[in-house]
Amino acid sequence: MNTSLLLKSSTLWTVLGFSGLGSAAILLFSPDGVTSLHKRRADLVEQQRQLLRMHRANLELAQEVQRLAAKDPELYEALARQQGLARPGETVYTFRDRGRK
Repeated sequence: MNTSLLLKSSTLWTVLGFSGLGSAAILLFSPDGVTSLHKRRADLVEQQRQLLRMHRANLELAQEVQRLAAKDPELYEALARQQGLARPGETVYTFRDRGRK
């Protein structure tokens, strides 16, 4: 069959048009289509942000472990004060929020 005759066929272009529209509809409206892709990309970005936050927290904890292993006296004192401990002779004052009773 002659190629130029085939390209002039309206039936061919109609079938190609319908198949193109059908393919576009499937991509847009199927459960695994474009909307799902955008949602998955947003989830990926959020997971990457969470991973970065966790990585930073792990680095901070690793630094604290190194300071504890080095027996850093300032760190020991800060941890003791967080638990409400004080040195002999010191007075600890605690303040309550006025909203709480």
